[in-house]
Amino acid sequence: MAIEKSKAEQYRDERKARIAEAAKKNAKDMQKKNATKKIAKRVVSIVLVAAIAIGAVAVALNYYGVWDRTLRAGYVGAEDKFSMAEYEYHYWATYNTLLSEVSNSYSTGVNYNYDTNLPPDKQTSTAEDEKGNPISWVEFIRKQTLDDIKIYNIYYNEAVKLGIDTLTEAEEKQIDETVESMREQANGSATTDGAAKPKYTLNAYLRMNFGAYMNESFLRKIMEKEIIAQKFIEYKLDEIAKSYDQADIDAEYNKDKSSFDLVDVRLYEFAKTTLQAETGESDAALKKRQAEADEKVKKDADAFFAAVTDEASFLAKAKELNKDAKDYDADAATKLSGMLKSELTNVAKDLAEWAFKAETKVGEKKMVTSADGSKYYVVVLTAKPYQVETVSVRHILLGNTNAETGEKLSDDEIAQKEKDAKAILDEWAKGDKSEDSFAALATEKTEDTGSAQTGGLYENVRPGRMVAEFDKWIFDKNRKAGDTDIVETEYGYHVMYFVSNDGKYYDATIRNSKAQIDLQAELDELVESETYKLTYGPRTVEYAEKKLNERIATIIAQQAAQQSYAPQY
Repeated sequence: MAIEKSKAEQYRDERKARIAEAAKKNAKDMQKKNATKKIAKRVVSIVLVAAIAIGAVAVALNYYGVWDRTLRAGYVGAEDKFSMAEYEYHYWATYNTLLSEVSNSYSTGVNYNYDTNLPPDKQTSTAEDEKGNPISWVEFIRKQTLDDIKIYNIYYNEAVKLGIDTLTEAEEKQIDETVESMREQANGSATTDGAAKPKYTLNAYLRMNFGAYMNESFLRKIMEKEIIAQKFIEYKLDEIAKSYDQADIDAEYNKDKSSFDLVDVRLYEFAKTTLQAETGESDAALKKRQAEADEKVKKDADAFFAAVTDEASFLAKAKELNKDAKDYDADAATKLSGMLKSELTNVAKDLAEWAFKAETKVGEKKMVTSADGSKYYVVVLTAKPYQVETVSVRHILLGNTNAETGEKLSDDEIAQKEKDAKAILDEWAKGDKSEDSFAALATEKTEDTGSAQTGGLYENVRPGRMVAEFDKWIFDKNRKAGDTDIVETEYGYHVMYFVSNDGKYYDATIRNSKAQIDLQAELDELVESETYKLTYGPRTVEYAEKKLNERIATIIAQQAAQQSYAPQY
């Protein structure tokens, strides 16, 4: 669930299609990740996958008495060794990321050619390396795993050099709560069918889910390393972004203002519908009926366009066409505020060009056709290119719908959500009242999937991008850093934390974009340097992979067996 307001219901279908097309085009991006985005707080996702696996079946594997968990697997640099435990941990992380990518690909039409019913070493298809050469899925996962190990160790060591290697109270709490959630899973709890889950010690549970060498102490250390690595990235991004001279940022903006300015328009859509053949209808008859229906849509669009002389007449005509629709709000339904040129291009290229032309005046109208010819849009310009102030905010969403069914919760359940929101804010207020502690709570408790992994953060938000009540709170002229509150919207209750005023949209956008590029160059230099050259023992790694793939095969087989015996309703 995301809380950003849909700004253009009229072209949602086209947007979905573009997303799918972009996903197909970038299907290989998994092996070309931007290092600045590589450090995600993956522990939570790893824990969830582990919990699902162990909750579904009892994987009775005994790893007592195997090699010592400190057994060296390789080095990052001359002295910084990484252990088998670290290799197995990152291998599981890479494997789970792959499963997630494959799962998400089904909705976008991307084909990874990966069979989730088989372990990596039994795949018949291949992946690709950075140069497009075919490699086995085992080789692919190994490379990703070693890349992760190298990057995490580099960023951690660089953080130590900068003296930013101390965890905050909130970060320590985050680790504690993650470990305790895993302990609860290990101790067993009722399944959805009421059956009891098996009970394990935490260390036994960790061995089953993260490898032979894992225990609580090591898990805490690796989570600490990941958090500190993330702190390094955030520190460097902020440092670089602040280093730019304002004149340089302004010069970049003045080169191409249309890429950063915004406009407001009114937009009304007329969409063709594909007819289905009626019983006994011939192809020729259906074709004729379809042509007549399409022509009617075009005539309706032309009539609307002819009736519009300005914004007021546009709204009047929209209301007239929807007079029988319950609760129709012409203002809300047709308003597209703060639109970038790139966003209007997604509707129609000629619309974007027209809206950003210097000659186009406020109140002027235009009719455009979608790229596939299935829709006509009547548009009125209501505000010429302008700039806005942006803000950054964190929030914790407690939604008012069932996450699985999408159905609205009962009044009692919604009332409980409000109480829970107040309890979360009270819990934060009893601590150090910091942004870090709020972010930790957001990661743990928010139901907004769009910001869970970033501690509830939305950066450089411009007016009109969020639902009305949310938007009103964050853009209150008296709002200041550290302000908190609870805001109710159509999505539920939001526990709010105001982070900062970020200045003009173009400034924040250009500054952050340049910082990403410049930081990436620094990181690439570190990764390629002799200082952090990665070496490892191939036979040692292959042995670990063999055991890991055996465990994956066992889990897959037992999950399949459980599903085959599940009662059918």
